[in-house]
Amino acid sequence: MTSKLTYEELEQRIHFLEKELHKRTNSRHFVDIFNKSNLPIFVKDLNFKYIAMNHQLQRLANVVGKKIQGKDDFAIFSEPVARLFRTQDEEILRTQDTIEFEETVSLPDGRKYTFMTSKFPLFDEEGKMYAIGGVCTDITLRKQTEAALKEARESLRKSHDELEHRVTLRTTQLNQKTEELMEINIALKVLLKKRDEDKKELEETVRFNIEKIIYPYLLKLRSTNSKQKQNILLQSIESNLEQISSSLTRNQTARLTELTPMQIQVANLIKQGLTSKEIASLLNLSPSTIACHRQEIRKRLSLYNKKINLQATLLSFSE
Repeated sequence: MTSKLTYEELEQRIHFLEKELHKRTNSRHFVDIFNKSNLPIFVKDLNFKYIAMNHQLQRLANVVGKKIQGKDDFAIFSEPVARLFRTQDEEILRTQDTIEFEETVSLPDGRKYTFMTSKFPLFDEEGKMYAIGGVCTDITLRKQTEAALKEARESLRKSHDELEHRVTLRTTQLNQKTEELMEINIALKVLLKKRDEDKKELEETVRFNIEKIIYPYLLKLRSTNSKQKQNILLQSIESNLEQISSSLTRNQTARLTELTPMQIQVANLIKQGLTSKEIASLLNLSPSTIACHRQEIRKRLSLYNKKINLQATLLSFSE
């Protein structure tokens, strides 16, 4: 005959059943979350052997859930990976605190993964640690993106530095060209000034010779009727004109007579403003040959290695 439960016993039984129901309900929720999460999750005992491993981690570890219980990392992963996990688990066991680890590992599928893993101790109702839990977040794509971005920024920096170097070099070259042009401009101004002075001196010399040498004979020629005297005067005028002409051109053309006939042709074309390429085409010669002639002309005119314009110099000889 079954004894009737007291009110207190009945209340304790109801409380026990509610507690068991709560445990089973929470356990069922935990299993659902555990297996349906796309994050790798695991639980190990204090001997570092797996109690449970969710489907996502099983897929990555290439194992079946029923075969992992009682096995440690060395039975599932390669030795370097297992050694890394064991070192982390030992630290959790020692500190009994939650710690995050960033780790890059090669898994059985042959790929490398980078995880941000949070490992933590699990305690029973009495506050005693009984297991180690872990949740892994796959940050492989993020790390690859960061690496690619870093490489792109580094490439951009190198391109920027190269561009700055080229700009600096080009600026230096332009400054040098500017200085050369300024020097050439100064030389041209000096030559033009000298040409003006020579021109003025030439005009005065011509005027002086005509007034003092030619004009008196012309007056005499006009005033005489003797053909004999006229012939003598004409001869004198002709002779004096030759002397004047000779004295005017001697200094200006003396240096040009040192050139070869071909160099004289080249020099005349340079005076007309033709380029080396145009001169070469006109004379049926190569541009390099014209360049050699230009160099030899500068040597013979004492202009070699001097920043003096050749065309301006040649023009000053003929004006």
